[in-house]
Amino acid sequence: MELHIADEKLQEGVLVVIGGGTFESVAALRLLKQICDMATEKHVDKIVVNALALDGTVSELNRYEVAVELSTYLRQRGWNYRLAIVGKSPTVDGFGVRVAQNRGLTAEYFSTEQEALNWLKRWPD
Repeated sequence: MELHIADEKLQEGVLVVIGGGTFESVAALRLLKQICDMATEKHVDKIVVNALALDGTVSELNRYEVAVELSTYLRQRGWNYRLAIVGKSPTVDGFGVRVAQNRGLTAEYFSTEQEALNWLKRWPD
C-alpha cells in the first residue's frame, strides 16, 4: 500500500499526522513536504508525524537523502518547525532525524506519540 496520511488532527496547537502504508523514500519526502505545507495552512509550527503504522525498510542513504531534502525545503521557505517523529525500527529509527538536526531542523525522534507531545509542549507558542 502506498504511503499516505491515514489521519490528521489539531491537538492543542500541534498538528498530529498519522501515516499509513509502506515507507518509500520518494513518497516519504513528498508526504513530509505535504505535512509541512498543511502546518503552514493551519498556522501551527509544531508537528507530530506518527509513523508507527508504517512498514518497510529503507537504507540509511535513502533516510539521509529524505532528511537533507526536507531540511533544504524548509530552509528555503524560512519555515522553522518543531518536528517530532514517532516510529519504530526497522522502518523509522531516528537516523533521518539526526541528519535533519545537523542541518538546523528542530526535530526529535520518539517511540510514542505521548512522548512527542510532551516534548513539543516545552516549546512556547
